[in-house]
Amino acid sequence: MKILIPVFLLSFFPEICSPQTSDQKLENIFRRTYLSYIISKGDNRPDFDRKKDNIDRFLVALFKGVPVGDFMKKAGWTRDMLDEKVRLLTEKGWLKRDGDKLCPTVFIASEEEGKELYKYAGPLAVAIAESIAGSVPSIKEKFKELKLDPPCSFEDLSFLILSDVLLDNWQLMKMESAFLKQENRPERHGKFYYASIEESSETGYEPFGIYGNQSGRINDSTWLNIYGNNRITANRDLANKQFCDSVMAHSLILTTEIYNFFEEISDDYHPKLMKILEDNREYSMSVFRKTGYADQIKFEEFFIWWYHFIYTSATNILAEKGLIKIPPGSNFYYR
Repeated sequence: MKILIPVFLLSFFPEICSPQTSDQKLENIFRRTYLSYIISKGDNRPDFDRKKDNIDRFLVALFKGVPVGDFMKKAGWTRDMLDEKVRLLTEKGWLKRDGDKLCPTVFIASEEEGKELYKYAGPLAVAIAESIAGSVPSIKEKFKELKLDPPCSFEDLSFLILSDVLLDNWQLMKMESAFLKQENRPERHGKFYYASIEESSETGYEPFGIYGNQSGRINDSTWLNIYGNNRITANRDLANKQFCDSVMAHSLILTTEIYNFFEEISDDYHPKLMKILEDNREYSMSVFRKTGYADQIKFEEFFIWWYHFIYTSATNILAEKGLIKIPPGSNFYYR
């Protein structure tokens, strides 16, 4: 049975804010801070400073329709500086010309866009959460066969299993290939990666509370992995040897058996996730057009980042249903 999301839902969402003048937009842009993220593998990374001389804010300003001259005045750029930055960003694949207009070619989201994207993610997130809820009994049965040392309950691992394994780290590349049908990620200056500029929450949490993975080297041979959205706490913990020693003694170790279990349940759930996304491809395309991203970037670039809003929202729905136990501090540690 298809889980369809009517496209007419788009008309029910009110505008996030009233129109702002160029000066008001610039005040907001320069008052806020932004983080640059990439999705890549191997040696596929930007080779330039994305914050130098406010070039991240320049791209945000272009995305929000601020006239170039107004930005130059606010940033103190000369014409030569503008030409230099435009040339750099164009060569790096972060900017393009559309007639007389300069358009960013990376995903951009400040507070306003984040709120809007979460609203549009809602119907998809609900469908995914309901689908995962139906899969939990069979996953629990397979979980019982694992030999965990130290022992852990399914509830204790539910955040990692139902969010990271089913929707994020163990799923993203499979979803990318099957739904976006991309053989390679976008090419930029000879590298292949997705790129974004997102407003910092300034609370220590990831922008928009999005869940994701990071890791840190504990010693020459061991890395500690973290799934969650509390980056400041994660960075502090990774720098605290006493904390790391304690976590190392009690954290989940990804043995071959556990990794194979994660791969199996991710593969099992993959067709269900793809069916939801495929059944509602037109809804996603409508969101792409409605939000204005279609004027700036390709659908694949948009969706890979919007998907993070979708699975984060689905995770929170599952937590509200009592199916996921999000750890204190919103971080799960494993190695």
